[in-house]
Amino acid sequence: MILLYFCRLMQRFSIVTFFIISYCLISSCSSLHHKTSHIVVPGVWQTQPIAIDGDSKDWPSPYPNYDAKAKIAYATSNDKDFLYITMETGDEMTQMKILKQGMTVSIDTGGGRAASFNISYPLQGDIDLADLPRGEGGKNKDNMHYEDKQREQRLAVYAKEANQFATDGFINCNGAYVVKQATPCGISVRLGLDEYKQLVWEAAIPFKAIYNKPVISAADAGKTVSVCFAIKGFKKPDNKNSDDHGGMNNGAGATGSNSQMRGGGRGGGRPSIRQTDNPMDHLYESTKTWKTFGITWQQ
Repeated sequence: MILLYFCRLMQRFSIVTFFIISYCLISSCSSLHHKTSHIVVPGVWQTQPIAIDGDSKDWPSPYPNYDAKAKIAYATSNDKDFLYITMETGDEMTQMKILKQGMTVSIDTGGGRAASFNISYPLQGDIDLADLPRGEGGKNKDNMHYEDKQREQRLAVYAKEANQFATDGFINCNGAYVVKQATPCGISVRLGLDEYKQLVWEAAIPFKAIYNKPVISAADAGKTVSVCFAIKGFKKPDNKNSDDHGGMNNGAGATGSNSQMRGGGRGGGRPSIRQTDNPMDHLYESTKTWKTFGITWQQ
């Protein structure tokens, strides 16, 4: 009887232990999922001010972050006076979307996704569908090379023409400005095409425009800030026009999953290729890329 009672007791103990362990594992996984879904990247202290000139020479190579869906690489840093933000892409269709459809970079100083500050640059412009990339069908290599050169020249012209931006939500700095114009709060932006045919976007935002104080201090270290890069896709043509501008599929569509990859340029890798993708699809796709990081401070 004693032996039977002991066996039943051990059996009950095993069942209770099983449920306790299972609960701990589930809670642990739930907690882990919660933490990884709100990743905060450590901040980077900028020892020397960034020159806002549309060139990536002041930034690390390759950029530390990459969004494979949007096909953009990006980085942030700060010193005591400024928050610095940059984005670059070597993808031709993404460049076309940014230069002709415009891009908005938003900031949430609470580290969430309810941005209070917005920079629209470049502004949306007119677009001729003849400018869009076309398929390879029926073309010889000489014609393809010629059209590639034409597109490169058009992109260079569009980049030079992108000389206006608009701000919203910033302290004492709201409205439309010319990139070479001094803004009331000291915000400066610029973009350009570098020697590697990367479209580079840069901005320097004074902390007085978002925190309402001249400089940050040790008390601000660790404050979370979120930045969003919003790129608007083109409106997809009607089906009757799809053969002219959206119906081709040359197998050159690119996708990727590595968050550290880049779309070409200064030694960066290229996303993997899937032959089933229509390379035109990305042109009509709008994307939003968020990054949350901590403000850093040094004496």
